[in-house]
Amino acid sequence: MADKTVKELADMVSKTPSAVQQQLVDAGLPARAEGDLVTELEQEKLVTYLKQSHGQEEKRRISLKSKTTSTARVTGSSGKSKSVNVEVRKKKVFEKPDPQKMAEELAAREQAMIESQARAAKDAEERAATKKKSEERQAATLAAMRASLGSSKKSDDKNDDISTSVVVKKGGKTTTEVKPKEQPKKKVTATKPKVETAVERKAREAREKEEARLREIETETRRTQAEEAQKRTLEQMRKMAGQYTDQPVTEVRKDEPLAEGLVGDALEESFEKERREIKRGTSTTSARGRGRRKNQDEREIKSRKNGLRSSQSSQHKFEKPVEKIVYDVEISEQITVSDLAQRMAVKAREVTKLLMKMGEIARESDSIDQATASLIVEEMGHNPVPVSDTKVEDDLQDAVDERSSNVQTRPPVVTIMGHVDHGKTSLLDKIRETKVATGEAGGITQHIGAYHVKTARGVITFLDTPGHAAFSAMRSRGAQATDIVVLVVAADDGMMPQTEEAIDHARAAGTPLIVAINKMDKPSADPDRVLNELTAKEVVSEDWGGDTPMARISAKTGDGIDELLELISLQAELMELEAPLDGAAQGVVIESRLEKGRGPVVSVLVKKGTLKQGDLVLAGEHYGKVRAMTDEHGQRIKSAGPSIPVEILGLPETPAAGSEFLVLTDEKKAREVADFRSNRERERQLERQNSMRLESMFDQMEQGNVSFLNIVLKTDVRGSLEALLAALNELSTDEVKVRVISSGVGPISESDVTLAESSEAVLLGFNVRADATARRKADTANMDIRYYSVIYGLIDDVKAAMSGMLAPEHREKILGVADVREVFRSSKFGAAAGCMVVEGTIYRNKPIRVLRNDQVIFTGQLQSLRRYKEDVNEVRTGMECGLAVRGYDVEAGDKIEVFEIQEFARTI
Repeated sequence: MADKTVKELADMVSKTPSAVQQQLVDAGLPARAEGDLVTELEQEKLVTYLKQSHGQEEKRRISLKSKTTSTARVTGSSGKSKSVNVEVRKKKVFEKPDPQKMAEELAAREQAMIESQARAAKDAEERAATKKKSEERQAATLAAMRASLGSSKKSDDKNDDISTSVVVKKGGKTTTEVKPKEQPKKKVTATKPKVETAVERKAREAREKEEARLREIETETRRTQAEEAQKRTLEQMRKMAGQYTDQPVTEVRKDEPLAEGLVGDALEESFEKERREIKRGTSTTSARGRGRRKNQDEREIKSRKNGLRSSQSSQHKFEKPVEKIVYDVEISEQITVSDLAQRMAVKAREVTKLLMKMGEIARESDSIDQATASLIVEEMGHNPVPVSDTKVEDDLQDAVDERSSNVQTRPPVVTIMGHVDHGKTSLLDKIRETKVATGEAGGITQHIGAYHVKTARGVITFLDTPGHAAFSAMRSRGAQATDIVVLVVAADDGMMPQTEEAIDHARAAGTPLIVAINKMDKPSADPDRVLNELTAKEVVSEDWGGDTPMARISAKTGDGIDELLELISLQAELMELEAPLDGAAQGVVIESRLEKGRGPVVSVLVKKGTLKQGDLVLAGEHYGKVRAMTDEHGQRIKSAGPSIPVEILGLPETPAAGSEFLVLTDEKKAREVADFRSNRERERQLERQNSMRLESMFDQMEQGNVSFLNIVLKTDVRGSLEALLAALNELSTDEVKVRVISSGVGPISESDVTLAESSEAVLLGFNVRADATARRKADTANMDIRYYSVIYGLIDDVKAAMSGMLAPEHREKILGVADVREVFRSSKFGAAAGCMVVEGTIYRNKPIRVLRNDQVIFTGQLQSLRRYKEDVNEVRTGMECGLAVRGYDVEAGDKIEVFEIQEFARTI
């Protein structure tokens, strides 16, 4: 509901405005006049207040009841089975959550979380303090015990003759053996047992007490040193495990003993003994335990690194907890489900399940878009990294650009554009002093040509583009690959459709424009008309205050050509054209063709660097080494610099015209990029074919039967092939569609004839011929191969073939009209109508219509037509006649209309 005034609300509910104003105030809304607006939110508040005031409360609980009835077979006590109806009732209650309660619960949960974090921090601080105090207390106790042990040892050395033997072994240190002091031998004689006195007994008891105290100290020292040794062992294990993690590890010296004193010496000796037993393959454990853990110990020994090893280390092995690995997943614009799962290290069915939860059904081989794949990656806890489909090509281009150096001034690239038959090629012939135009089929240019000319003002590279309407793509490529566009306009013809298109191409490419008004030598030349028409297209001459240079020339006499070349040189100097001379060559493919005996021949224009014979060239989807290079005159050359057009041999196939080429040093990288482009083009073709199948299927379902004209097309160059394919696709109509089932560059082969025969297609060749094998195959199959050298001849013949497939047009022509004046009835002949022919001629053998009150009520044939008593075949205007209608009785006042249906052939 929209915003309404108080008066409008009162009219809607049939109340006075004052009552509505009072209700607004009661609902807690501000007071307002009759003309004030009430917003949608305020209207909802008013409705809620009125519902509550009338006892209507918002339902916060919904109950859903379901009942299912089924039949079960039950066997009774008598052994007979009977049917029992089972009714299952279910009730589900859904309660709408209260926003206030939800907010309170959320606040309580957040408060509890804050308190728990504070408690955890406090506990951690307490544990750290307790641990520090314990370590300090333990260190102090250990120092006191060591001091006490040292003093006891000194007193024992002085008072008692205790025999001790200590063996100390530490790593590679020398072994020191301390032998007991030899006592002088005394002669033993038999004496009487001596009676112990009270003083001696007290001394013995005191000595025993001291020995017990020392044993307790020794036991406590052993226990403390063992704990320290265990801690050091764990420290060593943590260090070993820390090599596989980023967490800092406490440094432990390999040569540092586990403990000091006798306990440390004993532990070191036991560890060394265990090492020797492990190397010999023996162990101190029992035979049963050794047999059970033999394989496991061997595996642990092999995987264990140099460091501290003990029986405790094998029993209390440190295991690092497994944590989830987060991947940076690169996602292109289209990615298959299986590839996405592989990059996340999960199974493809997990991704498929997640897609089903999102409402999309996709198989492992199906492709999904970048946005959907990013959502999947984020949902599974990884980091999506969107990348472009052209990342491989972009990286390659960046690597090639880095190698460019030695920037120098380069010649300008000039494209000649304009309407057909306005003298573009004749102008180039005059500049180059050649006769190319005389050799063109039909007198028009149908290929894009590249030439470089040495003039008094330097080298200039010219690109000649065709002017026919079908070569729009060629003109667009010429405008993209050039520095300056020279627009040729005939002074006697003016602006034409292709002239306007050339202006649009130049503007789209952002290329400077120079206008050459040609054919000034003709008496009918009108340059002012050309200037006016160009001004209408916002191309204003410098003479008229604009910024477009213009030259009035004659390609036949040569007048004005020097002025045109001067304008081109000035424009090139203003643009400061530069390009690196060294480094990898880059450029664009102008044209490509397939020649017998030479293979694929590619015309390229170098933009940067220097192209040399033997370089590895990547052009479009194909790569290969340059086996030979020729200029536009057919002369062999070894290298070509910037702005120089050349023809190269060595590629396995003909690349598409307009594609860029690069010189690489790594063949593996070239193969990778070529395969990537081939796969991309194959996927595009499959998508195009699938869409065409669907479109054709839907068209046939909606429009009924649709005729198809199948064509197999072969041309001499890629540019002509693209132009013809575009022109043929534009010829398709709703009733007849052109379907090119196969196309290519090169002569017509036997496989082309076989394909055309099996698919009932028309075989067309543009500037190519069939080889001997193909001609024999065509003669055997009684097939007609059509050859063309002019593009509009091929298009006209295809139009004629399509016109023959169109259903004829039926037109109705009224031949005559007769008025029924009287109806005579006879038992022998039935009803006969007396008529007067008022228009045209009434024929006996033509179909008729009966009109009553100018409405058709019957369509049929005449049974008889008489004048007086004679049967006649026709009756002319102004004559009376009698006629009988077969199968229908006419009445006085009806009209008899005689007509015929004529068929006319339709054309496209």
